Amino acid sequence: MASVIAADVWQWTPFMFLILLAGLQAIPQEPYEAALIDGSSRWQTFLHVTLPLLKPAILIALLLRTMDLLRVFDQIFILTEGGPGFATETASLYIYRTAFRFSNFGYAAAMSFVLLAITNVISVGYIRLLQTRVSEARP
Repeated sequence: MASVIAADVWQWTPFMFLILLAGLQAIPQEPYEAALIDGSSRWQTFLHVTLPLLKPAILIALLLRTMDLLRVFDQIFILTEGGPGFATETASLYIYRTAFRFSNFGYAAAMSFVLLAITNVISVGYIRLLQTRVSEARP
């Protein structure tokens, strides 16, 4: 399990940092200047200026990461094949085994459709959360 986590973190951390860096670079300087004039500390500036303006980038990174975690197959198949036992078996790996090892293609297709529906529901939830956060941040 630790090897799968380490490989996944190694693969996705740079991309998440790039998304957050792009979000940080998109923040204008005026709110920071206003916070400095108001006398806020660095921690207060982070909590009340940087973090609210960075929430759209955080939610996009979270959306992409969640979608990838729901469909992860290749790393686990290559590293552990779902083992030892079923310790690292994911939904995608279970669907693969159902289809190609047990030749139950209909059931695997139905499970794939349910996984797609779950991914869509979670994605729509994140997008609605993103829209409400962005609309609240606008004056």
